[in-house]
Amino acid sequence: MPSQTLNILCLCMDQLRYDHLGCYGNQMVRTPNLDRLAARGMVFDNAYVTSPLCMPARSTFFTGRTPRGHGVRTNGIPLDPRVPTMTETLRQAGYHTHAVGKIHLHNFGEQAMPTDPRELAQWPESRRAWDQGAISHLPLPYYGLESALYVGGHGSWVWGDYVNWMRAEHPDLLPAIYGQEVLEDWTPLCGEHAYKSALPAELHYNRWIADRTNEFLAQRAQDGRPFFCWTSFPDPHHPYVAPRPYCDWYDPAEMPLPTRRPGELDDLPPFYRIVHDEGPTRWQGLAGRFEATRRTDDELRHIWAMTYAMVSCADAALGLVLDQLEALGLAENTLVCFLADHGDMLGDHYIVNKGPFHFDSLLRMPMIWSWPGHIAEGTRADGLATQTDLAPTLLDLCGLPIPEGPCPAQPVAPYQRAPWPGHSLLPILRGEAQRVRDWVIVENDEDYLGSAVRSFITDEYKLTVYSGHPDWGELFDRRNDPGELHNLWDDPAMQETRSRLMQEFLYAYLEEESALPRRITHA
Repeated sequence: MPSQTLNILCLCMDQLRYDHLGCYGNQMVRTPNLDRLAARGMVFDNAYVTSPLCMPARSTFFTGRTPRGHGVRTNGIPLDPRVPTMTETLRQAGYHTHAVGKIHLHNFGEQAMPTDPRELAQWPESRRAWDQGAISHLPLPYYGLESALYVGGHGSWVWGDYVNWMRAEHPDLLPAIYGQEVLEDWTPLCGEHAYKSALPAELHYNRWIADRTNEFLAQRAQDGRPFFCWTSFPDPHHPYVAPRPYCDWYDPAEMPLPTRRPGELDDLPPFYRIVHDEGPTRWQGLAGRFEATRRTDDELRHIWAMTYAMVSCADAALGLVLDQLEALGLAENTLVCFLADHGDMLGDHYIVNKGPFHFDSLLRMPMIWSWPGHIAEGTRADGLATQTDLAPTLLDLCGLPIPEGPCPAQPVAPYQRAPWPGHSLLPILRGEAQRVRDWVIVENDEDYLGSAVRSFITDEYKLTVYSGHPDWGELFDRRNDPGELHNLWDDPAMQETRSRLMQEFLYAYLEEESALPRRITHA
C-alpha cells in the first residue's frame, strides 16, 4: 500500500463542526460533494482536535506534535521555523508541496505589530503587512511549502493573494468583498456580523481557492511530479457571510435549536455562567477576550442558517477539486483527506463561538479518507483519532521517516526528542485494525481564564480539568449522554471512575511528551 509516488490532497475547512455534514447524519445541510467523498472512502466518527484554536491545531497538522510540543500553545504564537514539518520531509523527498487558501501558522492579529514596512515583512500572514504592501507573497519555502497562494482572514475580513487578484481583476467588487455592499444585512437579527453577500459566487474566495488548486493539479498532471496539496477553505468561520445561491437555501425559521438543558450551566465550572450572562464585558481586563455571550433563539437560528450556507458554499467549491482529480486521471493515485481545525459552539450549552469550552461541538472534527482501490468504500471507523495522527499517517503511506529535529518549546540538553505522539492510521485504513489508540488529549492554553485546560477522552468518558482550580471539572459519559448534558464531576457515584481517569490521564500525558531525559550510562 505505501508508495513513494502517491499524491496527497488535504482538504480543510475552518471551524466546521463534525455534525454539519450529511455524511455525519445531518439531514438538513446540503453537502453533496463531501458526502460523495465519504461514500468513496472511510469516515472517522471519533476524531478530535489537539486544540480548539486555529494556530495550535494547524501547527499540529504540519508538525505532528502536540501544542506543548511544537510551542504554538495558543493563537498569536508563530510556529518556530526550526520545528521540523511533514511538508519539508515531503519536499525533500521530491514532492511539490503546495498550499492554497488559509494557512495560519503565523500571526493574523495586529495589536503589537510594527508600523515600519521593513519590520512588517517579518509577519508574512498579517493583514497589515499585505495591505501596506510589505508582503506581496509568502516567503518560500514556507514551513516546507515549495509554493503557496494565500488567503488570510474570513468573510469580510480577508486579504492575501486572493484580494490582490480581485484588486487587479475586479476592483469594482472590493466593496462587496469587504461587506460594504450587501444583499441583505442580518447583523441586527444575529447580534453578530452576518449578511447575504453581494459578491458573485464564482468570484468568492472559496471558488478562487478551488480554481487555483485545479490549476496546480493540471500542472502536476502534465509534469508527473508527485505532490502534496493543502487546500484550505476559510469558512464556515464567523463573520456569517455567504453569497447566492447558498445564502437563500436555508430558512432561519426551520433551523434546529442548539443542544442544551435548562439549569446545566449551574452544573459546570462558574465561568460558564459568567460568560453567558456577561459576555465580553466581564473579561476585558484579560489579554484575551471571550467572544461568547447570550443569544436569543431567533439570533441563533439566523446564525445556524448562514453557517449552513457557508458550509454548502465551501462544499460546492471543494466538489470542483474532486471533479478535477477525476478529469485529469489523478484520482486513482491520489489520497484525499478531509478534516477541520476545530468546531464551533453555535449556542450549544448556551455558548457561541469558541473558547475554553471542551464540548464535542468544539472538539470533535470531521475526518474522511479516500483512495480508490486502497481504502474500502463506504466504511466507517469508530476508533479514536486526533490531529497528531495526520502527519505520521501520511508519511507512513509515502514510506517516509518521521523527521528528526529540535523542539524549541523544550530544552535540547540533556533531553532527547521522543517519538511523535501521533499514531499512523494506516492499519485502520487498510481494514487490519479497528483502533490504534485508546485515548486522546486536548490542550487549551488560551489566556481567557489564566488556567490551562486539558481534556482526556476515551471511548466511554471525557474528563476535563483546569490548572489552579481543583474543584472545577467536567466528566461526561460519552455512551449514555452523547449530548454532554449531565456533568458527573461531583456525582458521588462517579468518584472512583473520576479518580481512575485522572490517573490514566497522568500517564497518558507523560507518554505524549515531546522531549525525554537522556538515559545515563555508567562506565
